[in-house]
Amino acid sequence: MYVSVELMAFHSYIVAAGFHARADAIETMKQVVAEVTAPSLDEKGCQIYHWSQGADDPTLFLLYMEWRDKACFEAHIATPHVRHAEDRLKGEKMLIEPAKEWHFYRL
Repeated sequence: MYVSVELMAFHSYIVAAGFHARADAIETMKQVVAEVTAPSLDEKGCQIYHWSQGADDPTLFLLYMEWRDKACFEAHIATPHVRHAEDRLKGEKMLIEPAKEWHFYRL
């Protein structure tokens, strides 16, 4: 099925991100999650901002975000609270591997 880019502009912009934390960094990762969630939920265009932790592997974290449009998501990743979270993840070497992201438009 083909959907034009023009039609996509009117649908929510979805981002899923996967994080694989070190086992000894799980509690610190949860702190980062708590710190970044509240201000993210208050941002313009944020429709869903939800974190999950692996049921079988507690070192895995999934962030599911739904934004009104791509511009709102791009504004989000430029905010001080997101930059601070990214700096902590990198500076404290919390992740085993780089985070992975998948970007979608809602159909």
